[in-house]
Amino acid sequence: MTARTTRVWLIGPAAAAVLATAAPALAAPPAAPPGTARLVLRSTDLDTGTPLPGARFELWRETNDRPGLQSTGQGADQQPAHGCVTDAQGLCTMEPTTGETYYAVQVAVPTGYEPPDEPFTGFDFSEDAARGGLVVNVPNRRRDAAYAGGVRVRTKDAKTGAPLHGAVFELWRETDGTTGLQTAGTVADQRVRPGCATDADGTCDFEGIADGAYFLVAKDVPEGYVMPKEPVAGPWRLDAGSGRRLLLTVHIRRAERIPEVGED
Repeated sequence: MTARTTRVWLIGPAAAAVLATAAPALAAPPAAPPGTARLVLRSTDLDTGTPLPGARFELWRETNDRPGLQSTGQGADQQPAHGCVTDAQGLCTMEPTTGETYYAVQVAVPTGYEPPDEPFTGFDFSEDAARGGLVVNVPNRRRDAAYAGGVRVRTKDAKTGAPLHGAVFELWRETDGTTGLQTAGTVADQRVRPGCATDADGTCDFEGIADGAYFLVAKDVPEGYVMPKEPVAGPWRLDAGSGRRLLLTVHIRRAERIPEVGED
């Protein structure tokens, strides 16, 4: 069956975009000790958004100034606290010190699920977190999940139509039943794959995707181009009606060249 082809404009007044809305505030918990803030780790089913109990996490603090997490060997990063296990709402809570960079590592998955695509999730726990806390979402996919759906993203120069290499996108599935994309909070939608960068032909593919509604999020553009003012587009429906294949074409605008001093 032929895939549904959609032309996506992420810039300009006719942008087919749905802007991310503010994440719902956390329920007011007891105040965290001074210098700390509430961190909530959230485990959900990757395809449905259903909360998952029984996911166990460790928290590591960035201390060696090397990219990524180093959990063993000389000069490893530090594990400042014991882990936690998600409850019936798919949540577990810690209270780390603010003003630091941390990594959340899922060391045990709920029964019947696979480890996440990314082995750890890094985040900055800023002083602002002390006012409302921070939620880190870590989705898991069922071991027996197998889907034939796919989304291909094709990028082009908005003026010339030439394919663009090196644009980065994320794909998010609508799971919370709220209009628009929510990327944070305890009812966030689901990012279904890590970022996908377009190749020399200007394309990148998300494969093995379940039926549902999806948002495309622009995360980076090639050098010499500008990020769209409205980076979120969609949602589009992936199901039997689309042949379970979507082709999304994104036109990206080149940065305007600013004349140098004395140049006509």
